[in-house]
Amino acid sequence: MLITDALLGEHAVFHLLLGIIEGSLPALDSLSNLQNRIAAFAFALESHAGLEDELLFNALEPHLGTAGGPLAVMRMEHDQITDLLGNIESASDLDSAHALAKQMIQITRGHFQKEEQILFRMARQALSEDELSSLGAQWAQRRAVMIG
Repeated sequence: MLITDALLGEHAVFHLLLGIIEGSLPALDSLSNLQNRIAAFAFALESHAGLEDELLFNALEPHLGTAGGPLAVMRMEHDQITDLLGNIESASDLDSAHALAKQMIQITRGHFQKEEQILFRMARQALSEDELSSLGAQWAQRRAVMIG
């Protein structure tokens, strides 16, 4: 399996989860309910971003560079999303947590769109199919360890 296909598959699950979170926001009537709803999503997303960065982004660095450009933007957005998730976790009132969750959803969807439409295509152009397949095997091995 190519790493771009594996990551795209994870994106599909995250798109579904974002829709569920977004649809449930109006009904979440306590801060702890909202934070609990976001916590599992945050854990999974941070794991995804870590693997994406370690495997795909690092492999693309020799081809795309690190200063400026798409990898710098992707890493900045990963940090921004992580910060928003942390701010939701530490929010002290429901209204600010709702606003942060809406912002996180918007930024995450935009980030995925950039990866899916631009970065993954660049990866398929810059890296050989063997490289993408090897990275996909590494992704699968890491996921297997996480699953236990």
